[in-house]
Amino acid sequence: MKIGIIGSGQLGYMMINTMRRYPIEFYVIDDNKGPSASIADKFFDVSQYREFVDSCDFVTYEFEHIDRNILEYASQNGKLRPSIKAVELKQDRSLEKKYLSDHGFPIADYEYAETYSDAFEKAKKFGKAVIKSCRGGYDGKNQYFIDINSKFEKHPDMPYVIEKFIDYEYEASIIAVRDENGKFYHFEPSFNYNQNGILIYNISPVGNTIEMIDIAKRLMESLKYIGVMGIEYYVKDGKVIINEYAPRVHNTGHHTLTGSSVSQFEEHILAVAGMDIIRPDLFVPSGIVNI
Repeated sequence: MKIGIIGSGQLGYMMINTMRRYPIEFYVIDDNKGPSASIADKFFDVSQYREFVDSCDFVTYEFEHIDRNILEYASQNGKLRPSIKAVELKQDRSLEKKYLSDHGFPIADYEYAETYSDAFEKAKKFGKAVIKSCRGGYDGKNQYFIDINSKFEKHPDMPYVIEKFIDYEYEASIIAVRDENGKFYHFEPSFNYNQNGILIYNISPVGNTIEMIDIAKRLMESLKYIGVMGIEYYVKDGKVIINEYAPRVHNTGHHTLTGSSVSQFEEHILAVAGMDIIRPDLFVPSGIVNI
């Protein structure tokens, strides 16, 4: 079995390192040699994407902002897991919001704008809102908090989504896995503490789990998803609202490496490879601190 990973960062490294006891070869493709390139069985430059895909039984990815040519070629050859649709929705926040809304998932009220000035005016109508670039923004980048007293400041003109600000009680997330036959398992949801869009620490388990689990299962079924997904939530007055999902292993699941009977990284590759996924058990309350 040969599994290809798009991206050579730490998530790919953890996937490969965790799965070394299985008879799987790992190939990595990227435009630079990150950590996972040093332990991969073979490394490919992005210009070699056809050879890379042709050499693999299945292809997955560690990050959603990746080269379009690789995605399309792997998808056309029936090797991409999770699907190209799952990652396309994540490459554009407006598409993600529309998909979630159209399929009845709970999200914050939102608007779409083509320019920052238009986004600013729409944000003021919400009273308090967050303006986020549709593409390229992550870890708090290209995000602007606006209230009725905010004064206009010039920012790049590009497509934006404007989300009504949720005065949440806390943030949470769930890591779940689904295989090619529709079998679904989940890890215990975690409480997450973020500053400026960056995860500082988290701890699992947390309350309000039934709705979080139900949302994860329905979302993954709607996408015919294969692999691990991370879903971030806002929790307010006992209700759960989706912030965003990640079609990959997720930083809020790193504690599963030592705190659970199976890690998110092992689950992801098992699902991608068409092998039996494992029901995870949390040994003890566990979490991470981002240093």
